[in-house]
Amino acid sequence: MLFPPLGITSRLLLSSRTTVPRKAHLIYLQSRPAMTVVAAANAKDIRPSATLIVAAPQDAGDFNYKVLLMKRNAKSSFINAHVFPGGVVDKHDDSKLWESLLKMPPTDELTYKICAIRETFEESGLLLTHPSSQVLRDKDGWREKVHQDASQFKVLCETHGLLPAVDRLEPFANWITPVAERRRFNTHFFLTVWTPDSPAEADGKEMVMLNWLSPAQALELWHENEILLFPPQWYCLHTMEDVKRHDQLIARAGIGSLRSRCGGVSTVMPQHNMVDDPARMDEGYHTFLAYPGDETYLDLQTGEPTGNPGDRHRIYVRGKMEHFMLEKNVDVSGSTLVSKANL
Repeated sequence: MLFPPLGITSRLLLSSRTTVPRKAHLIYLQSRPAMTVVAAANAKDIRPSATLIVAAPQDAGDFNYKVLLMKRNAKSSFINAHVFPGGVVDKHDDSKLWESLLKMPPTDELTYKICAIRETFEESGLLLTHPSSQVLRDKDGWREKVHQDASQFKVLCETHGLLPAVDRLEPFANWITPVAERRRFNTHFFLTVWTPDSPAEADGKEMVMLNWLSPAQALELWHENEILLFPPQWYCLHTMEDVKRHDQLIARAGIGSLRSRCGGVSTVMPQHNMVDDPARMDEGYHTFLAYPGDETYLDLQTGEPTGNPGDRHRIYVRGKMEHFMLEKNVDVSGSTLVSKANL
């Protein structure tokens, strides 16, 4: 899970982006307490979670794949937003408990992958396993069992000789909810190209409907106010929009923005700033979310600026998450902003 509309009254990450000279602003950035951002990124109330971007090979105009998007219910943190399936890590996702079944050494990354696969099964009915889940009888019954008790996911796999297809999940992004929000998550995004062996269906509980859409279709529906997207989902889809072929997704999508070619993932805790550019303000943008590499973005471990003057990696926000505009002139894939240690 990630974050609902930003509480823009937050004081913790609200940097002083008023109409001040650039030199004065950069001096201010250097004077901000480093531990403010560092402490916010490591707060004890942040819940670990995982989500899965499922790209299914199928015709979609210029694209030969579609992405699974699900609409959350009105009671969730995402208030009817379209998201990728996922949820909070359960103690039964711990990879130490799966070591004898998977024959793999336990790691944090493996735990997140197990969570992502389990949550995708609960919310959509898609079960990513080796061999195919077509051998599974009473899928709906097992789905309800797993929804009620996460430990039943391992029982399901053991009973039917299935292994979660953790090898098919590629680390794609890592987002930490901004400190302004009451409920915060450290969410690891994974990407998979997977041909479903059965139809996906919303669970009717956490999810009320689902859509298979190409990235371009999803972004167009968002632009027309037909669906609601929040920045993490919007940005992930944006990075996929230039990749029309599913066999190129793993190699190309998100590179230089959210991850690197060597497998590293950039941890992003959006940092909220006020716009001081008159041109942007005339366009209706009054706030922006800074991402790693931007001149205003502070490192989550040291509290030091991650960009040089003029570096841009930010999303301008208009209204209450009504419209986003990306401005980016840096490549984060080769920098210290990307690290395997984030998983």
